Amino acid sequence: MADLEEKVAQVEGLVDKRLKFLGLKFTYTSLVAAFALISTIVGSLYGGFLLYQKVEGIANLDLDAIAGQMAKTSSDVIRIEEHADTIKIELKKDMTDLRNAQWNLESKVDTKLQSVDTKLTNYDTKLDRFEIKVEKTKVDIEKRIQESLDNPLAN
Repeated sequence: MADLEEKVAQVEGLVDKRLKFLGLKFTYTSLVAAFALISTIVGSLYGGFLLYQKVEGIANLDLDAIAGQMAKTSSDVIRIEEHADTIKIELKKDMTDLRNAQWNLESKVDTKLQSVDTKLTNYDTKLDRFEIKVEKTKVDIEKRIQESLDNPLAN
């Protein structure tokens, strides 16, 4: 604790200590305040110098060249918009053509499917009739065979 008290006493004693610099007597506090004042003044002068450079740079801008460049850019933008509109119209036309082609293809496929379905139905009908004829022929043949076997004169 004694060491801490000594350090605190030394720091408190700095306020009263005086330094001699260039023949003038200063306290530590006045030196710190002078340093802060000089730093503030130098910083303000530097900031003012930078601001002056920015203002000079803005004052030296060629506004006619900037306006000309802006006009050229505006005309380029208008030209690009016109091209974009043309491309948009062509894309809409292409999309419409593709949609119509798709519908035509679907219609043709539907027509072909209906045609195939009709043919399959016809083949089924013909096959059913053929099976009926085969069954009838089978019955007729079995009947004739039975009649031939039953006929006593056939021996």
